[in-house]
Amino acid sequence: MKHVTSTFLKGLFTALPLLLSIYVFIWFLALVERNTSQLLLVFWPEFLYIPGMGVVLAFALIYLLGTVVDKPWSRWFFNLTETLLSEVPVVKTVYMAIKDFTDFLKPKSDRKSNQVVLVKFPGSAIEMIGLMTRENLKDMPEPVTKEERVAVYLPMSYQFGGVTVFIPRAWVTPTNMSVEAAMRSIITAWLPGQDKKLENV
Repeated sequence: MKHVTSTFLKGLFTALPLLLSIYVFIWFLALVERNTSQLLLVFWPEFLYIPGMGVVLAFALIYLLGTVVDKPWSRWFFNLTETLLSEVPVVKTVYMAIKDFTDFLKPKSDRKSNQVVLVKFPGSAIEMIGLMTRENLKDMPEPVTKEERVAVYLPMSYQFGGVTVFIPRAWVTPTNMSVEAAMRSIITAWLPGQDKKLENV
């Protein structure tokens, strides 16, 4: 009985990551399909609608946005939209917070390689991996502004959350790890399975 149980659990934990990934992927596609199909049916005859056209439309629109986002006229339009949104009290807070976070995580060719840092507090043997979000605090309000200080975001594992600490620059050590690899490992609490993936980053 013990052998049957251990074999079953071995198979379950082997299949679980794949099954959960497929489930999340299908859920995401269904969500996109449900929302974009309503937009599509505004100008497309319902009897000609084929399931999946909403997903195709969404990916086509995102790809189109990616091709024009750097054009002068599109930049003007997005800047105008952002200016208008920044005038709405509640929307401004939510929009700017999401935009700042996505801009930080967005892949960039000019991104510095020292954003992922190792933080060690004096008098303690504990070390933490964090993301350096500010290399100086010069434009921060008093009394936060101090010389030779940086802002480091310390994410939490298994949840969306974390704390930002303003600490002396001497407490941080740059690493050659990418932001994407660090976030992926932090979310999974640095489980051993991530080690080989990090070596290829």
